[in-house]
Amino acid sequence: EALQRIISTLANKNDEIQNFIDTLNQTLKGVQENSSNVLSELDEEFDSLYSILDEVKESMINSIKQEQARKSQELQSQLSQCNNALENSEELLEFATRSLDIKEPEEFSK
Repeated sequence: EALQRIISTLANKNDEIQNFIDTLNQTLKGVQENSSNVLSELDEEFDSLYSILDEVKESMINSIKQEQARKSQELQSQLSQCNNALENSEELLEFATRSLDIKEPEEFSK
C-alpha cells in the first residue's frame, strides 16, 4: 500500500511536470509570436518614418535648388550689369583720353 501511494504520488508529480512543460511551451510560443509581431510593427513604423524623412529631404532639396537658382540668376544679372557698366566706363575713359589729346577746338565737334 505504501508503494502504491508512492507510485500514485510519482504519477501525479509526472502529470504536474508535464502540465508545467506544456505551460512553458505555450508561454514560449506566445513570446515568439509576440516578438515577431512587435518586430513586424517596428519594421512598418520605421518604413513609414523613412518614407516621411525621404519626403522631407526631397522638399528641402527642392527648396535649396530653387533658392540656388534664384540667387544665381540674381548674381548673373548683377554681373551682367557690372560688366556693362565697366564697358561703358572704359569707353568713356577712352573718349575722355582722346578728348585730352585734341588740340584744335573744331575737332571737339566731330
